[in-house]
Amino acid sequence: MKNSIYIEDIFLNAMNIMSHNQLGMQHQDRSAAYSFVNTLMNGDSITQNQANYILRILNKYKNSIKPYYDYQDYLTTPAWRKPFRVIDNTKKIWIDISEGITYICLKFPFQFKEIYENTINIKGIWDKNNSRRMIPIYDANIIQLYEFSKSHDFEIDDTFMEAVSAVEEIWQNSENFSRSSYINDGGVFLKNAPEDALNYFENKKKGNVDNDLFLAKSMGYIFQGKPNTPIEKIAATAGNFFSMSSIEEFLKLSFKLNGKICIILDRAADSLEWLKSLATSIDKLNLPRNDFRVCVRANKTEPNNEEFNEWVRDNDFGGKISTAKVLIFQHKAAKWLFKEENDVILIASNMLYPATYSQTKALILNHPCFVYIGDIKPTTIELKGTDICEL
Repeated sequence: MKNSIYIEDIFLNAMNIMSHNQLGMQHQDRSAAYSFVNTLMNGDSITQNQANYILRILNKYKNSIKPYYDYQDYLTTPAWRKPFRVIDNTKKIWIDISEGITYICLKFPFQFKEIYENTINIKGIWDKNNSRRMIPIYDANIIQLYEFSKSHDFEIDDTFMEAVSAVEEIWQNSENFSRSSYINDGGVFLKNAPEDALNYFENKKKGNVDNDLFLAKSMGYIFQGKPNTPIEKIAATAGNFFSMSSIEEFLKLSFKLNGKICIILDRAADSLEWLKSLATSIDKLNLPRNDFRVCVRANKTEPNNEEFNEWVRDNDFGGKISTAKVLIFQHKAAKWLFKEENDVILIASNMLYPATYSQTKALILNHPCFVYIGDIKPTTIELKGTDICEL
């Protein structure tokens, strides 16, 4: 390699000598040099700017290396083994079909990667062979990609503009496409629902507005009208997280609905005091105690837990579970509760902090209606960054 006239070979030999003889090199040069060595050892081409940096390094350290290797004459008219790699600065967006899947394709230079990933939250697939990023069209926010492409001077292909036009047409005629529910002549109806959804709704609906609005929401059909009651507000909200400060108001809402109510108490809070507040509200609203069941008992060996068990027994919160409407658990609900025949229409809790049990987390995230009961806004991880609708 010492006799090679090519700068790539001269550089690799010079770096090997510096490393073997532990010759000093400034930190910024060392980092760049190792990167160039890896590139050249892999047989990859370099750019014109990289070539200029390599020549600067060779000139800068030629006197240190000269006792072992004198290459100064080759630097006057440098010869390169491979032509320089030309950076493709193309920025383009278009639509392509690959293996039957329609993709939005983007092409942009490597130095633009960070800008893209800080703006667009869907990375898609990197097609190395064609140097392009591919996003399945149904995973993409087409309008966001269009605005991004415009603001960064992308070449926007006609195929992508056709997709943008189609989305804008849907937006302008959203009422003809979006699924929703509405009230007419004292009944609830679904809009833009396929036949199987209509059949399911007809078979499950109760024949009263409150319950049928809840059913429609659980199916993804959001109430179109102006909400005037807490139930209508729940039905008109796309999300499933709600809050109420009053136990009494929560009970009023619950007893307007058919189906069981599941309350999961925060084990870090004083459950007995919360139950006493619940009992006061039950009596104030003249609700039957046998509609409520505490489905847990405290461990008798722990301090104050015998008082909890005695209070549950003495205040008629124990008894047969199958006939109760409101079932109260601590920390987690029993798995048997969520069998289809139990028809749990609403989950509630007073938990301020993240649930530690995976089943409880799943319930909070996935049930159509989760209500937090309390004056302080919850800080659960499950609800972090989520809009909580106050009822």
